[in-house]
Amino acid sequence: MSSVARPYNAGDMTDPTPAVLVQVNVSQGGMPKLPVLSARVTFSGIEGDRQRNLKYHGGPDRAVCIYSEELYAWLVEQGIDVSAGQIGENLTTRGLDLQKLSSGDRLRVGESCIIEITKVRVPCSQLRKWDADLPEMIVGRSGWVAKVIEEGTVRPGDPMHILPRR
Repeated sequence: MSSVARPYNAGDMTDPTPAVLVQVNVSQGGMPKLPVLSARVTFSGIEGDRQRNLKYHGGPDRAVCIYSEELYAWLVEQGIDVSAGQIGENLTTRGLDLQKLSSGDRLRVGESCIIEITKVRVPCSQLRKWDADLPEMIVGRSGWVAKVIEEGTVRPGDPMHILPRR
């Protein structure tokens, strides 16, 4: 298997356009997370980001939370008025079909950051602030959490690539 990163997007697999990081989000705990111009991704998470309940959020295997513009668009179609960062993700993506990822997939974000998908994100009851049914509605469309394999600084506009499995 080649060691070169392969571009990946939600459309045709032959499309050379890579997925892109649309927004980097942080908060001092809770939702929404707000956009920043750049952030350092460390083994313990995104610098400047905090979680209120470390029993369910954060930690080495849940250092980063990922959600996509495509999943936000689906929520808007369902009548839920939300936008990037409001679901509580650190990285908002475009062109990365989160439904096709699985635990163990590694993503290069920008030049040097590598994260590894660890688990499907468990929808938090705090999502009810946007709609009473939202935690149940996004089961199966809830995004992912990931651990950090290589630290790095990420910015909106950075390309995202799925790395080949070892």
